[in-house]
Amino acid sequence: MDTQRFHPYLVLLALVAGAIAVVVGFSGNPQNDLGLFFSAGAEAAPIFLIATLAFLALDRPRLRPVVMVLTALFVLGLALVSWIFSIAPWFSVMDASEFPIEAAVPLLAGFFLASGAAVLCLLLYSMRLRRALARWVPIDPENFVHTTAFVVVAALALMPLIPLLVIGHPPLVDLIGDPSMSFNLSPSEAAKTNLYGLVWTLGGAFLAVGLFVKRSLPETLDRLGLVRPTLRSFLFAVAVGLGLVLVFGVVDHVIVAVWEYFGWYVTDEAYTEALFSAYLTPVTAVVAAIVAGVGEEVAVRGVLQPRFGILISALVFASLHAYQYAWDGVLSVFLAGLVFALLRARTSTTVSAVTHATYDLVLFSIMIMGIGGI
Repeated sequence: MDTQRFHPYLVLLALVAGAIAVVVGFSGNPQNDLGLFFSAGAEAAPIFLIATLAFLALDRPRLRPVVMVLTALFVLGLALVSWIFSIAPWFSVMDASEFPIEAAVPLLAGFFLASGAAVLCLLLYSMRLRRALARWVPIDPENFVHTTAFVVVAALALMPLIPLLVIGHPPLVDLIGDPSMSFNLSPSEAAKTNLYGLVWTLGGAFLAVGLFVKRSLPETLDRLGLVRPTLRSFLFAVAVGLGLVLVFGVVDHVIVAVWEYFGWYVTDEAYTEALFSAYLTPVTAVVAAIVAGVGEEVAVRGVLQPRFGILISALVFASLHAYQYAWDGVLSVFLAGLVFALLRARTSTTVSAVTHATYDLVLFSIMIMGIGGI
């Protein structure tokens, strides 16, 4: 163990904070700002906890079974969420005395798809399978951290797509209109939640590549592709972001035209505005754009892309939007992800983050101004 890179007390602090975030996040609605801060980390915490323990297990083989169990629980938990979301249209009638018969097929389909995806993910613990896949995926099949990451990434790429496969539309379409569900945040609550989430995402990304265990801070920044932007690179990133708004205005029209021609479900514009209603003020729009641009780019392009390549990282990026967008939106996000990935490969994560934030800010501004059809 490199004592210059290994900081046991900071590792312990990170593990305790992550554990608190998981507990608070799954215990219900937070009652104060401290509770809100920890609950905002509930999504990132399981991943960086597993990653940190996996790095520790490189020099402590006895930890490996613990990491494998936690990883399996993460995969099964994500499978359970996707299975439940597969019957989202029937949530409002689940309390009725009789189970709605029309929900039986989606219930079974979601169960088998989620179970099958979980099995596929856990099969990646097979050395033979990893060696075969290593021909196309840039991993070391014998590296325990790479193995653990591969299982987690496979789950993130597959599980969120299951509800979309089963019900044909994003589950949040049904949940956002369910009065029993709490989706209504005030703009200030939305901004605060997003900023807290960004803190956890960035901290989690740093830990996920080995900070405090295997990498120093400069090495971590280099691994994530984070560099200090120059004025030239900043202006370039902003210009690309503005250009992407125009390009994807055309791309999205083409995708929607194809979807409508075949009679496929298209992501509804009114639903999208309702979904992002808390962010349609100037301040919250800026916060949301920065949080999404920086957080998603550091997590996906910074953490995942150097290890798993452009296609897999773009697939994960698109899949993570499948709870909120239909297939047309997921395809658009995938294509945008490819552009951000190429920017990351040719420049840095900093440039792709500024580009992403600019792109999102313009889209939020368009929604605020009520300009449709773009």
